[in-house]
Amino acid sequence: MSEPHQDWQIEALWKQLNPLLPGIGIEVLALCDSTNTALLERVRSETAQSYGRRSHDQQPCLLVAEQQSQGRGRMGRAWLSSPGGSLTFSLGLALDMKDWSGLSLAVGCAIAEALDPIEDGEAPRLQLKWPNDLWLDGRKLGGILIETVPAGSQRMVVIGVGLNVHALAAGEAYQPSQFGSGFAALDELQPDLSAPVVLARIAPALAELLGTFPRSGFAPWAPAYARRDLTLGRAVTAGALDGVSRGVSASGELLIETAAGAVQAVTGGEISLRLSGN
Repeated sequence: MSEPHQDWQIEALWKQLNPLLPGIGIEVLALCDSTNTALLERVRSETAQSYGRRSHDQQPCLLVAEQQSQGRGRMGRAWLSSPGGSLTFSLGLALDMKDWSGLSLAVGCAIAEALDPIEDGEAPRLQLKWPNDLWLDGRKLGGILIETVPAGSQRMVVIGVGLNVHALAAGEAYQPSQFGSGFAALDELQPDLSAPVVLARIAPALAELLGTFPRSGFAPWAPAYARRDLTLGRAVTAGALDGVSRGVSASGELLIETAAGAVQAVTGGEISLRLSGN
C-alpha cells in the first residue's frame, strides 16, 4: 500500500479531535476504493482485518483517501476524485439515536460554516442544496453521503464527504451527471487552500456537531441552514412533485408549495431534487 503524498499533520489533528471524540483513530491512504465502504465493511466483517484495526471496532475513526477509485454519492452515483485536487474522507462512529432526520443538513451546515463563515445578513458564497450537496457560487462543490450499519445495541454511522479543492488538471473532464451545474473548487474561495488544510478546518466542526446532534437533533441548525438554502423560494422538482421550495422543517424535511397552494413535506430517501430548468 503506497504512502500518502501530502502532509496531513495527523498528530496535530488528533490532538484537536480526541477531546471531542475520545478514542478516535485517524488513517490516511494514498488510494482507496471508497472510504465509506471500507469503514462499513470493517463493522460488518466478523474476521477480516481492515487497515490495521480489529473487526467490529466501534471506536471513532477518520479515514482519509487522497484518491478514491470507486467513490460514490447518493443513489449510487459515482464521485470523481483526483490526487491533490480533492478531499475525500469518511468519519465513522457509533451513535445512540432514535431520530436521524436532518443529519446530512447539519453536516453540510457545519462544513459550510467552517469554510465560509458569514455575518447576519451577509450573502454566503457557499450554499447547501437539500439533502446533501454543497454549492459554491451556483456550482456544485461537493457532497455528503451518510450510511449506517448495526453495531451491537447501537448503529455505526459513516459520514462520507467529498469536496473539490482545486480545479481539474488539464486533460481531466468532469462527468456531466456529476457536475451538471458546472464545476466549483474551494481554491476559488481561498487560493492557498490544500486538502490537508481543509480537513483541519472541517473535521473539528464535524466532531463538535456529532457530540451534540444525538441530543438536540437538527432544529438548532435550521436557522443556519436557511441562510444557505440554495433552493429557498425557487421553483424545484422533487421526484414527481413540482412547486416552490419553502425551506425545510425542524426535522429536515423539504417543504414544497404546489401550484394548488398546498405545502408538502419531502423526506430524503431516493428523491432527486432539481432546480426547475436544470
